[in-house]
Amino acid sequence: MSTISFGGLSSGLDTGKIVAQLLAIRRQPIDRLETQKTMYSKTKIALQGVESRVRGLMEAAGALDSNDEFASLSATSSHEALLTATAGALASPGGYDIVVTTRAQAQKERSQGFDAPSTSVGTGTFSITVGGQTTDIQMIAGSSGLADLASAINDSAAGVSATVLYDGSETGGYYLSLTAEETGTAAAFTVDASGLTGGTAPTFGNVQQAQNAAFTIDGLPVVSQTNTVTTAIQGVTLNLAGVDAATTVHLDVATDGAAIEAKVQAFVDAYNDLFGYIAEQGGEEGVLRGDGTLRSVVAKIRTDITSRLSDGPITMLYQVGIRQTEGGDLSFDTSAFQRELAGDYAAVRDLFISRAGHDGTVSKLGESLDTMLDSVDGVFKLRSAAIDDRVSSIDDTIARYERSVDSYEKTLNARFTAMESLLSTLQAQSGYLSAITTNSSS
Repeated sequence: MSTISFGGLSSGLDTGKIVAQLLAIRRQPIDRLETQKTMYSKTKIALQGVESRVRGLMEAAGALDSNDEFASLSATSSHEALLTATAGALASPGGYDIVVTTRAQAQKERSQGFDAPSTSVGTGTFSITVGGQTTDIQMIAGSSGLADLASAINDSAAGVSATVLYDGSETGGYYLSLTAEETGTAAAFTVDASGLTGGTAPTFGNVQQAQNAAFTIDGLPVVSQTNTVTTAIQGVTLNLAGVDAATTVHLDVATDGAAIEAKVQAFVDAYNDLFGYIAEQGGEEGVLRGDGTLRSVVAKIRTDITSRLSDGPITMLYQVGIRQTEGGDLSFDTSAFQRELAGDYAAVRDLFISRAGHDGTVSKLGESLDTMLDSVDGVFKLRSAAIDDRVSSIDDTIARYERSVDSYEKTLNARFTAMESLLSTLQAQSGYLSAITTNSSS
């Protein structure tokens, strides 16, 4: 049942406004809790910003924390028209003299000429054998044309591709061309059309023999099924582009200082991005000012980045041009870095990487960052869970307060309604008594 309110008709008071003001006072604890929720939300968002930048720093550190990651090598060919190459993480610096005598090629066969793509080759079995594996292709009436056979070969996954060629002749101008899908003698194929009857079975002539690549590395003969060779020199991919038995290609595999520098620069940039954000969020006006989680993250990272290795000629980052500025950022002197890299590559590498019995500065930092980012008990996960728990508790408290405020509002409305009703009754009685008195006097 709804509560009747006279809205101050008898008392002359704005009871609706009075009730609203009393309720506003009663809601003050709720308002304070809502403010707390807003602050927790801002804190969580700010911490997520820190977490994402910590993750970016960890990824940048991961590009430098092992020998394979750190060791960027370049492969330079003296004759790129004959040979190009790329060096991977497992490559080692060195020079090689290479002579390319043959390139790998795929076998090609071509049939006799047919008058039209629809000319029937017959029905029955057409067989292709590659590497001892025979694939039988069935030709049926109504779909036995030359073009139908080409489509059936392509659908068979036999290791051979087929197409119909046309030379423009009015008669006998259509040819079935077959090409091995891979280069080298291991992909050579044979065909058998003897199982076809009732049409003109194709007969094939060789256009190009299957051939392996052949070259020498420092006089050592090497054979490859393909022109992209990944096994001849460890960690190096050779691309045989041309043939010239009279030309020696010199391949130089060397440390790529520019590539390593780029990785270090990315690390420095990620560090500065993180600490720039921390300075903003943890400053005088920042949401994370005085935040304990932020303090622990900053302390750990700065401890790791300024730590000294226990051995080696290079034990701290400043020795390779990476210094911490007064503002907390890192500066990177690339000239100093390249000078040290050229002078003692191994010492510079060991400042960064992790290997058996040794943990470099950057690899140790990466491990610390990985711990922080753990999805179960990392500092960001635990703090986020704590905030969620606190917000949930606040929501429960707000719900209790809201129920109390609703009850209080009903009580106020009932009391003011009762007051107005009583005043109305008293005013009516007062009017009645006044009328009696007036009549008696007259």
